[in-house]
Amino acid sequence: MIIALALSLLLAQDPQPAAKTVEDRLKELADKVEALDKKATALKLENTNLQLKLDEAKIRREAMARQSGTAWVKRYAAAAEFTEKQSSEIEDLWYGWSKQDFEKVCDTAGWKAREEALKGKLTAEQLPKLARKVREEQELNNKSWIASLGQMAKLPAEKIGALEKAALAKVTFEEGTLLPQAHPDQNQWTKVMDAIEAALPELSLTETEADSFRKMIGRWKPKR
Repeated sequence: MIIALALSLLLAQDPQPAAKTVEDRLKELADKVEALDKKATALKLENTNLQLKLDEAKIRREAMARQSGTAWVKRYAAAAEFTEKQSSEIEDLWYGWSKQDFEKVCDTAGWKAREEALKGKLTAEQLPKLARKVREEQELNNKSWIASLGQMAKLPAEKIGALEKAALAKVTFEEGTLLPQAHPDQNQWTKVMDAIEAALPELSLTETEADSFRKMIGRWKPKR
């Protein structure tokens, strides 16, 4: 009885799979190799595309670095009367600075060193001419800021003009500045906001206009 039960149990078990032939094993190996080849090809293509993107980014950065120098020289060459040699040398300075800035933000000490390097490229006669042009641009920017704030506060045009005149007279400039980035303590936006606050009592503003403008200043004034 026991023997018959054992035989029935053996017969009830799943039949053992047939042993793989050499051809079956070779086919499995070939399939695995083919799958690995496909993965390798896809990875190679992905790496190629990534390298292309990196190369394109490098080319764009090079172009931007060159353009920064070209634009700066074009902006100030006439006022400071740069020679062709000076223009080329200053463009190279800006190109190098821009490349450095792509890697790390330049601090105040770095900008001061850059300003000194720029001074070294100019004559004693050119320095005040360039500084004057830089100051003129700062004054134009300040006037534009004041006008924009007045418009946002919905002041009448004649009062915006009066505000510009009163506030601009209170903004000071550091003599000899060539690169404003080297003088963060002379930040013109901060000075403009302080000048506007000081000028408000001198203007003939209604209580509503004054309140509106003070709220505008509060939103835009840098925190200290």
